[in-house]
Amino acid sequence: MSKKWKILSKINDEEFSKFPDINQTILQLLYNRNINTQEKIDEFFNADYIGDIYDPYILSDMKSAINRIYQALKNKENVLVYGDYDADGVTSSVLLVDILDFIGIKAEVYIPSRETEGYGLNMDSVGEIIKNKYNLVITCDCGISNFQEVSEFNKHNVDVIITDHHKEPEKLPKAYAIIHAGLKREKYPCKNLAGVGIAYKLACGILKSDLCHLSDDEIHRKAKWLLDLVAIGSITDMVPLVGENRTLVKYGLLVLPQTKRLGLQQLYEISGTNVERINSYTIGFQIGPRLNAAGRMGHANTAFELLKTNNLETAIEISRELNISNTKRQDVTSKTVSEAKSQIDYVDENTRYIWVFNKDWNLGIIGLVAGKLSQEYYRPVFVLGYDGENCVCSCRGIDEVDLMEIITKFSDKLIRFGGHKSAAGFSIKEENIEHVKNIIQGELDKKLDGLELSPSFYIDTKINFSEIDWKLWDYLEKFEPYGMENNRPKFLTENCIVKEIQYLGKDKTHLKITLEKDKIIKKAVGFSMVNKFSGLEVGNSIDIIFEIDINEWNGNRSLELYIVDLKINA
Repeated sequence: MSKKWKILSKINDEEFSKFPDINQTILQLLYNRNINTQEKIDEFFNADYIGDIYDPYILSDMKSAINRIYQALKNKENVLVYGDYDADGVTSSVLLVDILDFIGIKAEVYIPSRETEGYGLNMDSVGEIIKNKYNLVITCDCGISNFQEVSEFNKHNVDVIITDHHKEPEKLPKAYAIIHAGLKREKYPCKNLAGVGIAYKLACGILKSDLCHLSDDEIHRKAKWLLDLVAIGSITDMVPLVGENRTLVKYGLLVLPQTKRLGLQQLYEISGTNVERINSYTIGFQIGPRLNAAGRMGHANTAFELLKTNNLETAIEISRELNISNTKRQDVTSKTVSEAKSQIDYVDENTRYIWVFNKDWNLGIIGLVAGKLSQEYYRPVFVLGYDGENCVCSCRGIDEVDLMEIITKFSDKLIRFGGHKSAAGFSIKEENIEHVKNIIQGELDKKLDGLELSPSFYIDTKINFSEIDWKLWDYLEKFEPYGMENNRPKFLTENCIVKEIQYLGKDKTHLKITLEKDKIIKKAVGFSMVNKFSGLEVGNSIDIIFEIDINEWNGNRSLELYIVDLKINA
């Protein structure tokens, strides 16, 4: 499906005049990211751990939660951390177990099975926790939608502290404390922390408590060593990397090369990670997928153990296991995408959503399948599998649709549900499927009426080849770490002449073209783009969208354009 090109609004002369010392291209990039005051610019380029991290006690239930935790310590109570099976949930679980252990609480951890239990608290696990006489349960990356389960805990005098970041339901659980920056009641400045970010705020609250008896230097030192986990969870969960999230991740990326976690060190080695250049891409495409593979292809306990172990042999063994699981995950995902596509007859302007279902599909990868289908067809996608008793659905959305808003319209027919605007999931009895599909159709007919559904490339700014130099690159490096709401900048140069075309790679699927514009020559590379631009010829005039990066080869460094899309001019 071809994508629309949309150039973001150009900054006006008045805005330019406020910052005469900043390169105009860089100022445009900042403006595109809503960084339009000196204070915001300073925070963005000069993230400061002391100055830019908010006090955890701004969160309304923080004091109650901390007092309850120290009460558990004093009374030697049984404490359980209840996590989630994705990388955000696993890093959250490890972080909370670490900090509780630091103050003297030997907490147990429970991470549900994606395949048999699904997301969040469930009545079977609640029953087991009550049976095993835990006094305090601390959730991480889940719990905000578990009203009934928390009520069951309350009946048996088990206190629950919820740490979560998912969308607020109509009715909050009656937990002992809820730590969630995104709730309507909260005045916390950063509303979109990841699950691990919320867990980190609880950890900071524990450290800052008068009951902890640490100096400020000791608090900061301990808190900073936890930021390796915060960076991994935040990047893999795709929270906006601006504001406090950016600061947490930026400092986390400094901690990651020095991490004391043997499991991470081994994961770097087996994934071919350059420890000296760990960035958001490294986490998103090398570390994160391998941690997530545990929960998708087996049980997330494996990833938890990797991040917790102090035994080198165990770290080596688990990292190899996760690497194999990740390869299997890629193969199974590819096969399932093909099977899902066989259920899609066609997609036209009247197609509001895609719904595919196979009881044999691996529940660990249906979310990935939904994401790939949503990207290809640009429609909300619902991919269903079966857990042996009920149907389980992973959904992925598009810019025009809030999935959770739609799901709440039929939540009374669901066993459990949760998620965000663009990614969600639920469990449902098979007999309720047709009813739910009718509601989805009706809601999307209303929301998408008259809209042309087509994905878009958002272009930061037009640029001339003469502006692409090492000075510009020095500025661009300061935009790292890239992520949601701070994507790698995309530039447009029009009317370039194709001077040379090369086909690279073992299968000759990669494209390398030499371009000329205003007598300046630039090289541009497009990975797996030979078939996409098969009509390209030497002498063509093209418009090209690209990102700028460094090509390093045999000790030489050069700036290279990485093709995002191009159009051949008539």
